[in-house]
Amino acid sequence: MNEETVPNKAEKSNPEGDASQLSPEVLDKIKHPRRIDDVIREQSPEERKSNPALVPEMVDDPTDN
Repeated sequence: MNEETVPNKAEKSNPEGDASQLSPEVLDKIKHPRRIDDVIREQSPEERKSNPALVPEMVDDPTDN
């Protein structure tokens, strides 16, 4: 294929709207996401046990730090 005929993904329109229309709080969360450890530790024990990405030691780890 020729490079001129292949559309650039950055040139495609964003169906969800322009990034400039997002609130500053949402932009801040996108630019500075929370640590994954904090997010996992806030999950309920049922959610952690059903998460295939966690190792058994992390599932059995008590959350009362």
